[in-house]
Amino acid sequence: MTLPSIDREFEGRTAFVVGGSSGIGLASATLLADRGANVAIIGHAQDTLAIAEQLSADGKRKVIGFHGDASQADFVRSAIAATVAQFGALDILMCSAAIHPLGDVVETDEATWDRAFAVNVKSMYLTCHYGVPHLIERGGGSIITVSSVQATSNTPNVCAYATTKGAIVTFTHTLAVDLAKHKIRANTICPGSIITPMQEHFARGNGEGKSVEEMYKIFARPVPLQRLGEAWEIAELAAFLASPRSGFCTGSQFTADGGLLAGLRIF
Repeated sequence: MTLPSIDREFEGRTAFVVGGSSGIGLASATLLADRGANVAIIGHAQDTLAIAEQLSADGKRKVIGFHGDASQADFVRSAIAATVAQFGALDILMCSAAIHPLGDVVETDEATWDRAFAVNVKSMYLTCHYGVPHLIERGGGSIITVSSVQATSNTPNVCAYATTKGAIVTFTHTLAVDLAKHKIRANTICPGSIITPMQEHFARGNGEGKSVEEMYKIFARPVPLQRLGEAWEIAELAAFLASPRSGFCTGSQFTADGGLLAGLRIF
């Protein structure tokens, strides 16, 4: 099998990136567009459309944006339909929308629990429910979900968030098994602490008077590489999973945590 040059490996392919207006989703959408993909970014942030316009401003990237709630079926269905109408097909689904509520099982009220599952899990279901038929029509494709190391190993006070991340891993396994006959692969990325707006929110919520920078240093202490990750590093992994270079990978978890889960720092 001859693979295209990595610089333009997604030429003629279309990616639909949920949560694409910030953090890992934005970094991944940018990289896919840089390598030739047509990209639709879906975000709840008010500036989602402006971000898409900025990415396309140089005329080299082809990016469109949709502002709305990815846990709402009508919005997701219409965004996917508009993406296919604009670009003619759909090849890659990346699901990275998430919120990170804090609290244990007593502190987490029902509304917070339901909202976490709506944004973090239901958005993935809706994206695949409406998007997969287009991948089948295309004869195959790749689905990338973003989970977390907290799917299996938790810090305190992340009950709702961590539970959704575990659900994402299982959901991705079902996709891989059910869709393999259609030549559709599904894999999940489990990042550790990555410098994103969500990580900043988590740092502020747990800081107890410390600055975000001080909290980042604390978060890095148990990491063998002694630093936090960058969003572009996860984007590189997402691009690999979206490409034919990972053609025999499906139903797998890819951890990118600087060695966090491999290490045990006692002192």
